[in-house]
Amino acid sequence: MVTPVVQSPASPADLLHYIVSYQTYPTTLLICASRADFLASLQQDIHAQLTTPALDTEPARTLQPTSAPPLLQAPLYQVAVAKHIRIAFLPTVAHLRAYLAAFSPHDPAKVAAPPTADGPPTAPGRRPPLLLVYGLLALHRETSEWSAQGIGSTAAGLVQSARGAAFRAVVVEPRREGAGDGFEALLGELAPVLSGGSRRDEGGWTGRTVDVRRILGRWFRFQTGQWHVE
Repeated sequence: MVTPVVQSPASPADLLHYIVSYQTYPTTLLICASRADFLASLQQDIHAQLTTPALDTEPARTLQPTSAPPLLQAPLYQVAVAKHIRIAFLPTVAHLRAYLAAFSPHDPAKVAAPPTADGPPTAPGRRPPLLLVYGLLALHRETSEWSAQGIGSTAAGLVQSARGAAFRAVVVEPRREGAGDGFEALLGELAPVLSGGSRRDEGGWTGRTVDVRRILGRWFRFQTGQWHVE
């Protein structure tokens, strides 16, 4: 049985490069945002990687091109395989839970297998496909579902759906500006135990709280993503 994992935060471009380069059919990517919002974030991310501030001796407005991001350097065969990876855009917690409840690898509406697909996903020696949710925590944050109860309910649904389909459940969060120490800051975020907890004026929570590491640690282990490996 494969262990579900929470990987360190990734930018949209880094995540897609990872999916295109390392994952195989029928990996399914669930993006917790609208299509328009995700594409806008992806465009901004790629633009930031393509340009860097000039040296202090040059005008501040000048930008110098850098080498193309890895996503834009993907070989043609990787681009071809990427067309066979299913992607769904789920902008609310309700959308995500409904999708997970109905998830099936035998869905007739899913994309077809690429011509190079060699045997079933569960064939010996093959890595299991992923059921990867990008932005699960971000989707719950600032809603009444930001709690151990709400996050745990969605996480349990993800793990159950992935296990039933012989997929590996994976959670990756978008990188956030000013989020402190990245992964550790994310896992250290506090949430009330029950849904509907109210914030204090100073930004804390009333009642009992628990950190994200403990909430997700019931089902997942935590690891550094491929995008952070040199």
